[in-house]
Amino acid sequence: MIGGDWHKSLRVQLIGLLTVALFPLGSIALFQTNRVAVEADRTAGLALLGMTERAARAEQLLIERAVGAASLFASQVPEFLANPDACFSSLSRFIDDRDEFSFIGILPTTGIVTCSSVRQTLDFSGFPGFDDVMARQERTIDVNTNGTASGDSVFIVSEPYWVDGQFGGFISVSVPHDELPATTGGMADMGLKELMTFNTDGEILTARGSFQNATNELPDGVLLAGLSTDQRNTFRSKNRQGVERRYSIVAIEGSPAAVMAVWQVNDGFQGLRASIVTPVLFPMLMWFASIAVAMLAMNTLVLRHLRRIGRNMDRFADNRVTERDDRKRPPAPKEIEALEDNFERMSQDILRDEAQVENSLREKSVLVKEIHHRVKNNLQLVSSIMNMQIRSAKHNETKRVLRLVQDRVLSLATIHRDLYQSQEGGRVNAGALVSEIVEKSAELIDSKPENVDLQTHISPVMLYPDQAVPLSLLVAEAMTNAAKNVGDPAKGAVSISVTLTQTDQHCDLVISNSIGTPTGEESTGMGTQLMNAFAMQLGGLVTRDQSDDQYTLRLSFDALEFDAEAKDY
Repeated sequence: MIGGDWHKSLRVQLIGLLTVALFPLGSIALFQTNRVAVEADRTAGLALLGMTERAARAEQLLIERAVGAASLFASQVPEFLANPDACFSSLSRFIDDRDEFSFIGILPTTGIVTCSSVRQTLDFSGFPGFDDVMARQERTIDVNTNGTASGDSVFIVSEPYWVDGQFGGFISVSVPHDELPATTGGMADMGLKELMTFNTDGEILTARGSFQNATNELPDGVLLAGLSTDQRNTFRSKNRQGVERRYSIVAIEGSPAAVMAVWQVNDGFQGLRASIVTPVLFPMLMWFASIAVAMLAMNTLVLRHLRRIGRNMDRFADNRVTERDDRKRPPAPKEIEALEDNFERMSQDILRDEAQVENSLREKSVLVKEIHHRVKNNLQLVSSIMNMQIRSAKHNETKRVLRLVQDRVLSLATIHRDLYQSQEGGRVNAGALVSEIVEKSAELIDSKPENVDLQTHISPVMLYPDQAVPLSLLVAEAMTNAAKNVGDPAKGAVSISVTLTQTDQHCDLVISNSIGTPTGEESTGMGTQLMNAFAMQLGGLVTRDQSDDQYTLRLSFDALEFDAEAKDY
């Protein structure tokens, strides 16, 4: 597991480096793809402009004919005003011959129409915006959902006329909305949602659908009055219902009006846009593909071989076993093979060195045990010789001194015997030594052990010989001192208590004995000196406490680690 150092993983670092390396290429790809997308969008807009011109051709021709008719009759206004009957005859005949027009009339500045295609007088002076229209004195196109003459929904093309160089009014031609051509099915299939015309005032003049639908399809937040009616234009925007649309505007030549087509996005020619993948997708795909190839290559060429080498290392570390089968090993790069060969060679060298070290250690262990064994035998031989001297001695004092020396020799022999038998890396169970010394010393006090109340609480304390030997000798001296002062078991209660405990590295030894009638032997103080010397070797502190009937010796020391002596070169 990677754990908290996940950023140090080879995979993570490789992904980071590839990301940095691919960033310039991704930026270029993003720029180029964006240019392609923009160009495709521009091409789609141009194509839609062409489609809009095709769809609006009928409106253009109709408005152009209405403008042409108004211009024709504008030149005959003086004659018509002089002869009202001729005016009515000409204008009515013109309307009857052309179904696309429903009314034509001469609108003077007064707003009272007396010459028109209908035989009645009409008053337009009260219409909203009448004064503004007259003030502009230029060609206009307006809409009236309830025509005054026909009662139908119409849009009106008005052409100004002049009499003797003075502005006289307008020739107005009404075109009913019902005469507009329907949208072809092909255009609807290509995504045409609405086709409308509007004037410079932002007023919708015509719509293929209903005026309400045309209003809903207008671009949200964009005023029609702010759109140019004299040049082509295309843009994308949301309609007033929040739906994305494409808008194409085509001017109607010679008139203050333009045609606007509303196209559904991603339909018809907008499919060209849909076929252009989002620009950012190409760099992402390139990045993912590069990462996938890099991860596959890294796993095939590096990681799986490193995992195999790692498993071999773990197996070697745990069991000192190496396995290598060239027939089953997958082909690896030369560098990995060299690494694996180096590990194999290193593992063989380690096994060989460990075998040599183990053989050397075994030889040294055998040699050390043999030394302890021979020392133990020699000490026992010395003890036997001293025993012969004790039996041949004639004076009790000589026997007593020799027996004391013999006890010390036997204590040393016991320690070397335990060292010979020890399997604890050279350490000795000092507790067992103390127990054996205490029991043997108690036997010397009286031939019947039941006459001596011996209480022991001795824990298994593991010590190196540097401390085990002085501790054993100190206990032997303390037990010898207790034997001299404990009294005669035949004459009263005799008790000895020995306690050896260890807490962590701290050890405590307490030897307590009852005080009886002294044996009468003169003390030389040698035992006390020896015990102080042994305590000094242990690095401990000896305290003594004596009452009327009890004597107690306490020793406190710390169990030390093995400290090898410095080599003398």
